[in-house]
Amino acid sequence: MQIPPPDWVSFDANKTQGLDLLGLRAPVQAKSNQLLNGLTSVTPKLRYLSVLTWVIWRYTECRLPDHRSDFIRFAAAQEAAIVMANLVHDRTTLGLVGVGKGTANIDSGRRTMPLEALVRNIAFNIYASASLQLHLTFETDTGLLGLSKERGLLLARAFDRIIGPTRYGERLANRGLLKRVPRADIEQLGKQMCLDDLPKREKAILIDALFPTSPIDAAEGRRIATLALLLWLSARKRAWIDQTDLFDAAREPPRRIPEAFKTTLDGWLDYQLRDVIAVTHEAVMDAVMVEVDALSARRRAAALASDVVATLLSSVDEHNDALRLLGLLADGETVERTSFAEMSDRVQRACQNRQTFENGLRRWRGGLSESQLCEAALGAGAAAAALLPIAWCLAAYRISPDAGQTASLRTVADLGGFFQIGLGAVVMPKLDEFVRDKSTYLQVMSELIVRTVQQHLRVTWQRFAMQGQDVSVLVADLETWARNNVFRAGQTESRLGIAISWLQQLDLISEDGITTDGQRILDRALASFATVMP
Repeated sequence: MQIPPPDWVSFDANKTQGLDLLGLRAPVQAKSNQLLNGLTSVTPKLRYLSVLTWVIWRYTECRLPDHRSDFIRFAAAQEAAIVMANLVHDRTTLGLVGVGKGTANIDSGRRTMPLEALVRNIAFNIYASASLQLHLTFETDTGLLGLSKERGLLLARAFDRIIGPTRYGERLANRGLLKRVPRADIEQLGKQMCLDDLPKREKAILIDALFPTSPIDAAEGRRIATLALLLWLSARKRAWIDQTDLFDAAREPPRRIPEAFKTTLDGWLDYQLRDVIAVTHEAVMDAVMVEVDALSARRRAAALASDVVATLLSSVDEHNDALRLLGLLADGETVERTSFAEMSDRVQRACQNRQTFENGLRRWRGGLSESQLCEAALGAGAAAAALLPIAWCLAAYRISPDAGQTASLRTVADLGGFFQIGLGAVVMPKLDEFVRDKSTYLQVMSELIVRTVQQHLRVTWQRFAMQGQDVSVLVADLETWARNNVFRAGQTESRLGIAISWLQQLDLISEDGITTDGQRILDRALASFATVMP
């Protein structure tokens, strides 16, 4: 029995645009966290990890109080000095935290520069989780972070070799906490230390943290496998790579790819299964809000929910075009006279070329792909409603054993459960129901449009109950829908772009593919893995 969410009523709550407003990106992010820890989507500049460890080490060396407020004030001051030094050296430096205020300080013309927080959320807080996952730091009883002897302490001392001999470094070592510093000291520091330049010693320590020869836990092993896979793909391509190269390899593994990457490829295919569900539902929600705005303006009142759904379904030409581009409708055919069962069969027939089913995952050459669907849905407008059932069918088919087989479903089927449209809990049972009930394709589209809105309402209600924040995009009041906030469909951040950037900053990959150092690290990683696939 389905439990409908409560209608959303806008209370006097704190308004926020929020993120993941359908709650469907969380399962995707959970899979990404499992496959690639040690970095986040907001940690672009790798050398900030050197800064972080040095700040902890210098604070300890100065014997300052074990109080978080004192430490954060100290950390903010060091970051301010480093950011201003980098801006003095090169205004085009990217990835600095606090550029706006730092630039204003420099342009003020003052002979002494204030050392205070440049932003509310300083870089230390942003990069702290990465430092913990890379075992550069650890949590202490005081609530502050300590440095691991094997990694963090080595990195801090390596960074101090650069900053320690400067006038700023000497002044800091002598006085402990500085509130202001001569502009000349900042200028000298800028000549000695640039966050875009990784000295050889720091680079070696960071490589060993990302690719440890003796992983501390299973999470490190999975990270090494993903990063090594990126190196292998770079070597194969002999050019820059991006996340598309990895996603393509996960769907269609290249010839002679090392057997050791098999589990990693399976994991990133699991990621795509959940992501296509999230993306297509968000695209439908975006389309819903466009119609809500148009119909509300026409009525000069909240739009009738039934009218919104009917208007989306009436865009038949757009639906037909979108499905024809995927090869699922022939000229002269229309969604108006197509059953869901027939469309489901066509999805499966489009995925038959050199098909395999191994470890609970189905792969094929060419045919439909999750990346293709995500790209199409985000630019489809009203036609996203026609693509959403295709995404459900494709994801379910990836993990469904053939008729007569009793293979258990992969654990990705459990991700999300009922409340986040899990494959096992929701998608596969509903697809069977649509076929069993002989539903038309338009009927399925209608039901999934409404489910998308219900999913958003459920998430907004839960967040209001737990946090007192109104993140609702849509206000549902009996039979009407009205806009309450901005919504833009998008795709879950995989963090693969950050990982590739880190590999580039470490000089392991370049525009020509893998570098000599990169090949050495790849060989080192593969030495601990299994044999090569035939």
